[in-house]
Amino acid sequence: MDLKKLSSSVVFCSILVLLASCSYAILSTIVTLAVMNGFGIPVILVGKFVYGWIILFVLVVLIWFVYQRKQPKHAPSTLPLWKRVVTLIITGIVMALVTVCYFLSLGYLPISLAVVLLFQYSWIGVVIESVTGRRLPSRNKVIACVVILIGTILAGGIIGSGLSLAEMNPAGIVLGLLAAFFYALFVHLSGRVSPELAPMNRSFFIATAGMAFVLLFVGTLYGGAAVIEGITNVNALAYSIPLGLFGIAIPIFFLAVGAPKVSTGMATILNSAELPVEVLAAAVIILEPVAALRWVGVIVILMGIALPYILERKITSGLEK
Repeated sequence: MDLKKLSSSVVFCSILVLLASCSYAILSTIVTLAVMNGFGIPVILVGKFVYGWIILFVLVVLIWFVYQRKQPKHAPSTLPLWKRVVTLIITGIVMALVTVCYFLSLGYLPISLAVVLLFQYSWIGVVIESVTGRRLPSRNKVIACVVILIGTILAGGIIGSGLSLAEMNPAGIVLGLLAAFFYALFVHLSGRVSPELAPMNRSFFIATAGMAFVLLFVGTLYGGAAVIEGITNVNALAYSIPLGLFGIAIPIFFLAVGAPKVSTGMATILNSAELPVEVLAAAVIILEPVAALRWVGVIVILMGIALPYILERKITSGLEK
């Protein structure tokens, strides 16, 4: 592949990762609206995964009929079938654990602190990339992570919120950091498991494993009634379907396509665009007042995302090697 085609590929994949991040960003606003209208977290959690799975299933069927014959053939995997199945199941469980840990952390922490903890995935992803690749992160990625961390603290609304030590529940902090770790790990795994599968098929298998885990988790913790209500509550569909679309179908597929061409560290940095979009969505959709300092944080995060490209002066800086 020549340089022009290579650059275009990385640009396209970076945009997909950004779109996945922006898709995730509106979930908090949808969940807030659902809770305001009397729906519990278990119902929302089940609805998100079940209807996200259904949407993916429909897309898989449509794409199979329209494009399957035109798809390029992939080299067969050298891994045994059982290992490929296990890696897909693990990736789906990791994806589900992001939502589970984050939702549980909200029961112990103020939303602003929970969001800031979740967004620690920006530097955790760089650490994962360094460990798995056995190389130190580039100076530009480290600088970007520091800038994004500063912007996250500002955009998260912690400064000036009057948070006390009593509100920093240890269990909530652990859950919030676990959500960040699982998010960074999911970005790392996306597109790197079963590469011989088409991205849509791979996404569907991951979503299936994630849905099965969530149904088991909610059924065990809250009872079968919560699972049934999450699936059958017609009034909750106004929230379950958008959550499934923007929280499961779109981001899983976009990450499956885009993540293989972008390094883990760069992908988690790109995913930091989620918080600026989340702040904007909250301001526009639910008319949440946003302090000027939070908008400053949004600008700082966007600068942090752009820094690796600007400093290295080449769009191929994020290419997975």
